[in-house]
Amino acid sequence: MNSGLRATVVGRQVFTAAVRTQDREETWNRLCYPHGMSSLPNVPETGSLLAPPAPGTPLFRLVWNQERILLHRGRDEMCAFDLAGRPVSWVRHGVVHRRGLDGSVLELVRAPGREGWEQGVRRLAPEEQASQLGHVRVLLEEGWRLLGHPEPLRRAVELDPNQDAARFKSIWRPIMILPPDQYRSLVLQLTEGCSYNRCSFCTFYKERPYRVLSREEFTRHVEEALAFMGAGLSWRRGVFLADANAASLPDAHLLAALGWLHRRLEAPRPADPVFQPGHLSGFSSFLDTFSTLRRTLEVWRELAGLGLDSLHLGIETGSDRVLRVLRKPGSAAQAEELVGLLKAAGIRVGVIVMTGVGGPALAEEHVEKTAELLNRLPLDAGDRISLSEFEPDPRSPYVLEGMADLLDRRACREQSRDLRSRLRFRAHPQGPVVSHYDVRQFVY
Repeated sequence: MNSGLRATVVGRQVFTAAVRTQDREETWNRLCYPHGMSSLPNVPETGSLLAPPAPGTPLFRLVWNQERILLHRGRDEMCAFDLAGRPVSWVRHGVVHRRGLDGSVLELVRAPGREGWEQGVRRLAPEEQASQLGHVRVLLEEGWRLLGHPEPLRRAVELDPNQDAARFKSIWRPIMILPPDQYRSLVLQLTEGCSYNRCSFCTFYKERPYRVLSREEFTRHVEEALAFMGAGLSWRRGVFLADANAASLPDAHLLAALGWLHRRLEAPRPADPVFQPGHLSGFSSFLDTFSTLRRTLEVWRELAGLGLDSLHLGIETGSDRVLRVLRKPGSAAQAEELVGLLKAAGIRVGVIVMTGVGGPALAEEHVEKTAELLNRLPLDAGDRISLSEFEPDPRSPYVLEGMADLLDRRACREQSRDLRSRLRFRAHPQGPVVSHYDVRQFVY
């Protein structure tokens, strides 16, 4: 170990991962130092350091593995970084903050409510974001000093979060929403906006014209995204093709794009400056339930063979009357047929339904028909049902045109419980995951 480290190694078996091969060492080096090792010391894949105890000084502990770095200060402060040194989340005195790559910060606080403990979510204003990053910087510099300048923290110390966020914004258009199990995906924007963009409840893409990136544009976007992520790719799981419904592209275009991307990620070239981990090989995307009705089972199987692993469908409701209130094309029958095709092709399905839509007048029909539709779907292990409690946007036609009376959060929560009680699937892991989907908690 570098003699300059004034830290105590906790457990030789932790600091030095069991016998590593040369390939694994080279992989680690490329992850941490894509521009070359020069004279930097080798860093083990996993490890833990404790600062020497000193009177009046809080105990610092550093833990790292092949995905992230955790820096602890005492018992009630912790910050997580990816391997590129970007702060991902931190906890101070029981308050959790999550930071997006664009610099936005969410504050999550559990507080007592009418139904027990509830999760409060707030997106911080720019001056609050700066204050929070200031706290992270103080924690980081103090840990860096007391732990003896450990190499796993070097990139975090050298990173300028504001410049990094600006670089992110130069590569990606704003990422508005992802399915709950895709928050750690590498997002690649094959399309921008939504090809339909007329639902009464959604305002995510109202100000963004729909556009399909050309092959040259998408190739450049992918290369810039990989270079930006760098070592942080180890934190990502799979690839999500954005924006709203990239999987509804014409067959030839989607097949060509997936074929190229599959080759790019699965066949690393020695000359590439960016490490390409194999765990990015599974592709996912949003898909509407009405624009690919003519796509055959054979084409779906071909797409699956190119790595299309899962698709996420905003079914919203099993009631065709509620669909009309939402101004969403299609029908429950079409959604059922599409899910059957996807499952036959070997593609996992994430079904998203909203509770609270349709208002009190259609509440019972919405719950009853949605439960009936879900119970007819051939969902099993690997699939997911996400229950999203309706968060009405005051700028949406749903609100501005008074399309239905609004239900409060408590009524939406009661609908969610009612819907869950009517589902007849086998319990996870034999059956699909059934989870709460709080869109307020999304940050990428």
